[in-house]
Amino acid sequence: MHLSLRHALVVVVGLVAAGGADRPHPGRESGSLQQRIYGSFVEGDWTRAANLIERYLARTPNDAVMLYNGACAYARLGRRDKAATYLMRAVDAGLRDLDEIATEPDLEGIRDHPTFVALLQRVQWKASRDATAALAKWRAVYGEEHYRYEKDEERHLAYATALDPVSHSQMRGMLQRQADHLHRTLLGAWPSPYVLIAVPTPNDARRLFEADEIGGIYEHSKRRLIARDIGGSLRHEFFHALHYAHMEQLKQKHPLWVQEGLASLYEDYIFTDDEQVVFLPNERHNIVKSLAAVGRLTPWRDLLALSEERFMHRASQLYPQSRSIFEFLAERGRLQSWYRALIEHFDVDPTGATAFETCFGMPLADVERSWRRWLTIRPKIDTRIDDGDAALGIKSRPNASNDGVVIARILPRSAAAGSQLRAGDTIVSVDGTPTRSLAELQMLIAAKRIGDTVRVRARRDGEYFTVVVRLRPRLPMRW
Repeated sequence: MHLSLRHALVVVVGLVAAGGADRPHPGRESGSLQQRIYGSFVEGDWTRAANLIERYLARTPNDAVMLYNGACAYARLGRRDKAATYLMRAVDAGLRDLDEIATEPDLEGIRDHPTFVALLQRVQWKASRDATAALAKWRAVYGEEHYRYEKDEERHLAYATALDPVSHSQMRGMLQRQADHLHRTLLGAWPSPYVLIAVPTPNDARRLFEADEIGGIYEHSKRRLIARDIGGSLRHEFFHALHYAHMEQLKQKHPLWVQEGLASLYEDYIFTDDEQVVFLPNERHNIVKSLAAVGRLTPWRDLLALSEERFMHRASQLYPQSRSIFEFLAERGRLQSWYRALIEHFDVDPTGATAFETCFGMPLADVERSWRRWLTIRPKIDTRIDDGDAALGIKSRPNASNDGVVIARILPRSAAAGSQLRAGDTIVSVDGTPTRSLAELQMLIAAKRIGDTVRVRARRDGEYFTVVVRLRPRLPMRW
């Protein structure tokens, strides 16, 4: 069953309920007619659906959603030419869910119709043209010397990255894998139009970002994602880009705790051999543990009801708590079912509370108590390298690279001092795990012990090399 009709029905019924007795009679009649059309689709009575749609369009001839549903009904009836005509009229009237056309089962009967084929070509050409324009705009400002420009036509992504070929390929592979996973599990929509993914040079990033601590931003009005590096911030903002596309398709705007909690969840994860995702605790987990220890966790009922302004006012606490809730859902195997329940019950409860109760079969307070017990038994993770801990023994140059950690200097008597690493080298991985940011490098080394050997891959003057380093204790800093 296609979604357009159901979502249109939700909007109309919501308006009728909001308008109450003062709403004009035609609005109530329209809502009733849409419900009858919806019922016809559910029952598979395509003749009745088509007749009712004609009645609706006699009053509102340029309703893009209803024209689309007319195309579906006539395609089911085998009236191919009429179905194709209605589909073209729907697009001309402003139908935006264009990706749905290619996969809509109700349109299977006209997939080889010349009008359908031409329409898909038109949609693909427009999307490609929009992506080309976005790339041209970036190229006009930032040039070609340091950037490579590409398009992913399947996923509707355009790339402008100041990365070398190895890092660019790894970055594209990472995002493609994340996108395909999300398409299979949570978000069944590709961005439309294309999203531009830009990874600028460090110098350009300093001009683009207001503060050094900002790792990335997604601007939905511009369909543009900019990330300082290709680590967790990029994965966070990339989720936003795909999530916004899905919310537009659903005609829903999920609360900020959902948007930021899910985006934060996708900052750190690994794929298993069977393409399942395992989410990893990061520094946000330690923040939630600290909040729990001093009794400063926000009760779920309050968190779910927060406005965007109040949520952002306490972002440093609520981003981590929201991520932790979704990490709990994922570990319990309920993430997909919760998200489906949120969508299903969104018109009556957009906060997500009903989705929790539906998903777990218990009151929200009981689900929250289960999460708090889960949080209590999970230990903090080690993200710090203190004096006496295993360390490489380097000082890094902040924000000097967009795909690794640049060594500013080698500390004396350190592990790095006895290796082939030099100041100016860029560390890109440790033991095969990418270190795209300082936070990723610190977490990897913090998990090691003194005497452990690690394989450090680095880049110097564009050439990659690997050295084996035996970790030594971090020595106290001398001032």
